Amino acid sequence: MLRSSVRYFNTSAILKAGTPSRGKTQSFARKGNNSTDGYKSSKKNISGSLHKKWIESISTGKFHEKAPIVETQQFNSQNLNKVLNSVVCFSNSQYQTLYRLGSFKQNQFNELFQKPVTLVRELTTKKLLEQLSTDKKIVLTGERGIGKSTLLAQLHACIHETHIILHFSHPELFLNGRNDFLPDKGQYIQPMYLKSLLTKFLKSNRPELLRSIKLSESYKFQNADIKDSSVRHNKELNKGQHTLFDLLNIKTVPKLRGKLFGAVIHELSVQKAVPVTLTIDNFSRLVTSSFTAYRDTNNKPISTLDFQIAKTLFDIISGDISFGHNSSSVILALCGSDRSNRTLPIGLGKLPHDPYLKQYHYDPEFAAKLLKGNVKEFPVARLNEKEVSVLLDFYKQAGVAKPTDSFEEKYFLSGNGNPRELLKSAVMNFY
Repeated sequence: MLRSSVRYFNTSAILKAGTPSRGKTQSFARKGNNSTDGYKSSKKNISGSLHKKWIESISTGKFHEKAPIVETQQFNSQNLNKVLNSVVCFSNSQYQTLYRLGSFKQNQFNELFQKPVTLVRELTTKKLLEQLSTDKKIVLTGERGIGKSTLLAQLHACIHETHIILHFSHPELFLNGRNDFLPDKGQYIQPMYLKSLLTKFLKSNRPELLRSIKLSESYKFQNADIKDSSVRHNKELNKGQHTLFDLLNIKTVPKLRGKLFGAVIHELSVQKAVPVTLTIDNFSRLVTSSFTAYRDTNNKPISTLDFQIAKTLFDIISGDISFGHNSSSVILALCGSDRSNRTLPIGLGKLPHDPYLKQYHYDPEFAAKLLKGNVKEFPVARLNEKEVSVLLDFYKQAGVAKPTDSFEEKYFLSGNGNPRELLKSAVMNFY
């Protein structure tokens, strides 16, 4: 007897699903109240909304474009007496160099003016340039907001045409553990940071000065330039034929950037034709950090001097690496927001060595390098009454202070001779 068989066909929701439209991916997410086609609606990004912190927003928000134009003299390093005790601006070439060096800081309230301005002071600007004729290694000290970074910017503007400037604006960048690092011949190198640092050296210095320095040795680096890396596997620079400009222009693989950085410092140290000036802002962050945020394979903090960059800087400060030109110098500037310890006072010879202090409070190796380099202190003086009056007059012209205000004792007392506090007292009390 034959049995009739029945075959059932089942269809599921997946088989009934249509092909997703072009540009969209198939999703099984639940529909929300404000969604369409099963997709969650994204938050609309409104142009002009504050997506940064306040300090970063005001420094990059182009607020300076709405500031009134105030006629000022240009900073003249050749005839400094002409602009002493007056507020000045910089030339276009000086602005270009200062921006590339990172001489202007976010917390200097430069957005209040059309362009960053500066007060040329006899007690600081002229005195520092005079002291550099005798003391080649100086550390700028003073309270927060007194004008140490501003003084470094003025120095950069004075020497940018005649000196090669090596400026480190934020030592935090190679101490905070946010860059890659790898061991190289008994020390650690930081390829990502070195790439940006070498580019900064190249872009912030005059090409004719870099081209005037012939290489004292021949070098060979693995080529990492995407334009011709498939054709030329190595790039060679010949002694006496190529220049420091060519050396800084080399694009090599990350593992060889430490060698490239060492070659640049070596060539600057053996030549005597061009003066070299090393400047380090926020030096207090470096001199109070015996260890970095990086950790080794045993999860122990790595010593600061185990890194190539930090060791090179302290070798230059101590004189183990020196620049041949007589006008070469080293200028360091502290930061009032960083912590302090006994290392710098002992390194300047102001306090005796204390072997019983912990390393957190005193690093004898750092202090020994400062003593060996014979680093001298340059305390940045506070504003006097005449300088406060000059600044207040300029603030009135720039629309920062009330037009009806004249020099009053309250401004001198509220700022206590501190330029930042003076500006804050004028701006915060405008209405």
